[in-house]
Amino acid sequence: MIQNELPPKYYLEYFNYVLDFVQEKYRHILNENEWRFLRKYYCLSEDAQCLFIRFTNRRGLFFRINKLSYAELTDIPALLNELLEREFIENLKASKHETFSKEILGILNAKELVSQFTDLSKEQKKLKKDELVEAILQTFPFEFIVEKLNALEPIIKVCFEFETTFMKFLFFGNRYLDMTEFVVRDMGLIQYESHDDDKLVARFNTRKDAEDKWLITDQNELFNQLKETAPPLEIYDWFMNFAETTHELSEVAKPSYERLIIKVATFLERSKLLDEALQVYRLTEQVPSRERQVRTLQKLNHIDEAFSMCQQMIEYPKNADEKFYAIDFLNKLNTKKKTKKSTTSWLHQAESITISREFRHQVEMGVVDYYQQEGKLAVFSENHLWRAIFGLVFWDIVFDPSLVAFHHPFQRRPSDLYLPDFYEKRKDIILNHLDSFSDVQDLLVYMGERYESKNGIANPFVVWIDEIWLLVRKAVELIEFEALKNILHEMSKNLVENLRGFPDLFIWDNDSYCFVEVKSPTDNLSNQQLSWLQYFENIGVHAKVLRVYWKESNTDVDIEAIK
Repeated sequence: MIQNELPPKYYLEYFNYVLDFVQEKYRHILNENEWRFLRKYYCLSEDAQCLFIRFTNRRGLFFRINKLSYAELTDIPALLNELLEREFIENLKASKHETFSKEILGILNAKELVSQFTDLSKEQKKLKKDELVEAILQTFPFEFIVEKLNALEPIIKVCFEFETTFMKFLFFGNRYLDMTEFVVRDMGLIQYESHDDDKLVARFNTRKDAEDKWLITDQNELFNQLKETAPPLEIYDWFMNFAETTHELSEVAKPSYERLIIKVATFLERSKLLDEALQVYRLTEQVPSRERQVRTLQKLNHIDEAFSMCQQMIEYPKNADEKFYAIDFLNKLNTKKKTKKSTTSWLHQAESITISREFRHQVEMGVVDYYQQEGKLAVFSENHLWRAIFGLVFWDIVFDPSLVAFHHPFQRRPSDLYLPDFYEKRKDIILNHLDSFSDVQDLLVYMGERYESKNGIANPFVVWIDEIWLLVRKAVELIEFEALKNILHEMSKNLVENLRGFPDLFIWDNDSYCFVEVKSPTDNLSNQQLSWLQYFENIGVHAKVLRVYWKESNTDVDIEAIK
């Protein structure tokens, strides 16, 4: 792949674009500190802006002056003076920066730390860097540490760290993406679906929306730190106290909050705090909360409550795992003896074949070889085939900016793609779109046009491998037209769950086709796989499970004996 060259000050253009974008879309929610930053930034010389941006694009807030070198910036000392006078950087001071003590010491390597703090013991000098930093902080006053570091070389701290981070947060809508997205795009490494800037909408309608989303990100990072150091019961107390403050949480922050609930509850459950885990799970119905509640209730011997929740899960399942787990749980309770799970029963009724033991580490490849010897065509399909069909059929709907789900130019998908809102907001559009195709050829023409015109553009569904269009076209030609539309509609209802669990292989010849889920002797069928197999059976799509056993030398093993 030929990569494009970037101009020397490419990052200046990117940063200014972000600031302009944020001012246009979020003018109504910026506070005085952010406006002050913008006013002061625009008063800097171009090269001073560049040096400041260089700082903000690097990790950390503290930098060693003598280590700075940028080919496009010729007089760095003068630029540092300008940034210092305009309050964009400040010198390292013991009175201001003690809370950053670990980060400050972290800018030196272990050898440098030992050479500066010669009074350390021999044992301390042999410590790894993180332990060495801790030893220095425990051994010396912070004023002494700063004095030593400043004597080595000037160290500065970058200011306006919150304002710059918040501007990027508003632009991207989260704190995970960063300015490298611009670089990746302009070097030609990723193509994005293009939208006019005036069609992009703010991710956050109010200041509270933004601050709540920021808050949940902070709490998620805090949890990741606490689970490494704090006792589980303290983590429970911390989280429940935090949960008491979330009653008026903005809608935009709730999905992230519910994911955090699941993470905390799972941690508590694994820590054997079952009552506490149950209390946290009850804060959400987000999958897999209800299933985990039933498992926890069973361990606590609260069988009646578990029974009641399973009935709810069967009547209103959120995914296949909930549905089949609840069915199996109630069957076991009702029969009061050991019963087979739904997936196990289906698997035991499956057709079986024997193949060479040489395929024991590539069982699907062995099945492909088996069918090819029978004169059939066989390829790996699994999820990427169905995802590609879905992505090409619904491309225009997925990337429609008028549905208020695109907020910046680097989105690979709409912001509500994996939320219930995606289907609810587009239900009529999806159904009308499917009804607009008169027959399979009409559909293939539409899909082919999208494949040609959009080839290479980042899409959450389509993997641009060479053979994908040939595979998609053949599958669409062979599957009954109405059944195919039913599958696409079913996928759209819950993209989190329904994009997975499709059979491993696509097999066909001149007269027939079949989707095949391959299971070696030690494999199990998942709930989502069973769900799709049952759905395919109900709508007349040819699909099956195929159990695979190994040939012993040149003689087939007795499959019935194994059964």
